[in-house]
Formats: sequence, structure tokens, C-alpha cells
Amino acid sequence: MLTQFIETIRERTTQPLQLYYDICVRCGACIDACHFYVESNDPAHIPAYRMLLVKKLLQQAERSGQSLASWYHESRPADQRMVDELKKALWECTGCRRCAVFCPFDLDTGLLVSAGRYALQQEGMGLDMVAEIGNAEVSKGEIVDMIKEFYIDQVKELEKRLQNEFAPDLHIPIDKEGARVLYVPLVGEHAIVPMAKIFHAAQEDWSLSLFTATNHSFFVGDISKAIQAARWIVEEARRLGVKTIAYPECGHATRTLLQFFDKWFEQELAGIERISVVQLTASYLEQGRIRLRAGAFDTPLTYHDPCNLGRNAGIYDEPRALLRAMASDFRELSPNKALNWCCGGGGGLIAQPEMKETRMKGGLPKVEQIRRSGARWVTTTCENCKTQLNDLNQHYQLGVEIKGVLDLVSEALIL
Repeated sequence: MLTQFIETIRERTTQPLQLYYDICVRCGACIDACHFYVESNDPAHIPAYRMLLVKKLLQQAERSGQSLASWYHESRPADQRMVDELKKALWECTGCRRCAVFCPFDLDTGLLVSAGRYALQQEGMGLDMVAEIGNAEVSKGEIVDMIKEFYIDQVKELEKRLQNEFAPDLHIPIDKEGARVLYVPLVGEHAIVPMAKIFHAAQEDWSLSLFTATNHSFFVGDISKAIQAARWIVEEARRLGVKTIAYPECGHATRTLLQFFDKWFEQELAGIERISVVQLTASYLEQGRIRLRAGAFDTPLTYHDPCNLGRNAGIYDEPRALLRAMASDFRELSPNKALNWCCGGGGGLIAQPEMKETRMKGGLPKVEQIRRSGARWVTTTCENCKTQLNDLNQHYQLGVEIKGVLDLVSEALIL
């Protein structure tokens, strides 16, 4: 039992992860930092216990092999209870890394979750829907020439609509060589429309990507597929000769762009800046390239820090600068920024239907934050968070509206 898991996790155990196994002293600082544990009180949701589960399983395997240090090990056999706990510990985690903020040793159990999820996939114990979406993202580059004409036609129809509704001289360039910015959207026009308006107002030289920024293989720890899905975008950027790759309001995609592309692609990215559209739009405002109507929105609103944009990528000030430039009643959640509670929908859970009940329970600390704020609008800068917050809003009857920061920016633009 769990033979493939053990073999795979051994292969994926890097030196930092091995140090985490050894350093964790189970002090308990991470216990109340986990949004899942504070609602479930299930030990499998404790980050340190997650680490201990895998450590004991590996040590049992070593003991079976008559390791010289077997007398020291806290081993545990691979039984059904172990299987059930591993699945809960590794899949019922959003990778928010709030536990790492509270850990006195800065241990990041996210490394273990990534390796452990991939290892469980090899045992046939994964989130199949998430993995399949990741496979589709990998294969898109192989068929992009077949769908390119259809996609361009769709974009041109969208362009005509925006010319009628927003500005007659607005254009949505696509596959444009020599553009300064390559914008890589999400699936759907809702991810294109706000930025098309903002780029137009800023008079940006940009091009729309043929690909999408999401990378579901990253959620299941399949790094080789995650790299291939991202490679299509890097190759497109190099082919078009752009100076900047801009990613949309998407937490996990932005994290891969800002924190993993250097390692994955090294010199292939030489001379190409990488940035979130939240950072880019804030820079337009600071430089005077766009203007926003002060007090455009007087509804009491707050901002939810997406874990991957905030805690994992350090993007805190930019969305707040945008909100304060156009909202007259901005209220902070408490706690916020690095200590902000995860909404409960990250880590790919939002894409797996059977995880909804788990998501709703894990989102309770966020629900309580929102209620305490008295805000009527909850804004954020991550598509995944928007979906989860909408689900929480309906499930717990919060009576709020969920808004994207850049949606509001596009509405408050002064042309």
C-alpha cells in the first residue's frame, strides 16, 4: 500500500523539504493559522501533522529496509487510516501559506503539498478534474494554429462591441509583433474587457495572447506539465518580441509568473519583464497615464487579499491605491495583508465539484471577517477568489456583492 506514493515522494524530496522534515518541532504555532483546522479541529488539517504523516511513512519504509538510523525513527505503517489522512491532509489545503507566516522557523509546508499531491496522483488518488484541465492547457499549444482564426474572429466581434459601448477608436490587437506588452488573459471576455479599456485609456502598445494564464498542472504538483503549459507563453512572447508579459487577475498564475518562471526558463526570459496587471494598472495611475473619478463609488467596500498575490507575491499596496483613488468608503478587513485569512477556494479546489462542502467550511473565517467589516462590496484581484467569495456569499447569505478591482477601475476611467 502506498508503494508508488513513497517512491515518488522520495524522488521529489529536495534538500529544503528534507530540512523541513527534520526541523519541524511540532510547536503548534501553525495550528490556529489554518482556516480549515479552526473550523474542523481535524488533526489532518494541522500543517505540522501533515509533515509528520509523510515523515513517519517514509521512515517506516526506511525501517523496513533496515536503515542504520531506524532506532531513531517515528515510523508508521501504510494502512487505510494513513491513506485517508494523507488524502485529507494534502488535498484539503489551499496552499495559502498562512501557516508559514506563523512558523518560527519559516517552514513552508507548501513544498510538501506540491510533492505529496503529485505522489498521490501516481496512486490514482488525485483530483481528476483539475489534472484534466491541466492536460488541456498543456496540449493547447499543439492545436493553437487550428483555433487561431476562430479566436481572432471572436476578439474582433468583442472589439466592435466595445467600440460602440466605450470608445470608437478602441482596438484589441492580437498576435501583434513588436508590441510592448503581451497580455495573457483568462478564459472568457470578462478577463479581456476591463484591460482592453484600461490599455486604451493608458495608450498602451499591447497585444492579446493566444493562450490563457491558468496553470492547473501546478495545482497537482506536476511540474513538468506546468512548465510546458507556461512555455507556450514564453515562446509567444519571444516570437512577438515584446518587452513585458502581463498576467491577469489570477492568483496562482501570477505566482508562477513572478516566482517560478526564472527557474523554469532562465535565459529564455532575458530582457522580458513580468508583471501582474494589478501592478501595471497601478503604475499607469501613478504615472498619470490613466485618470479615475474620485469618489466614483460610495458603497462601503473592502478588499480581500488573495493569498497568491498578497502573501505569496507581495502585491498589497497596488490594489489599495487603485481602490482609494475611486472609492469614498474603503474598509480594511481584520486581519489583512500577510495575516489575511484565505477564502478557502485555492489550491485547485474550486475546479473539483465534490470539494464544495470542504470549501464552504474552510471559508468560514473569511465569512466572519466580511460580516465584521460591514462592507457591502467585497473586492479582490483573483478570479478564483471571486468565484469562492460568490459561493460563500450565497451559501451564508451575506448579502454582499463581489467585485473585481480592475472591473471597477474600467468603470471609473476618465477618457
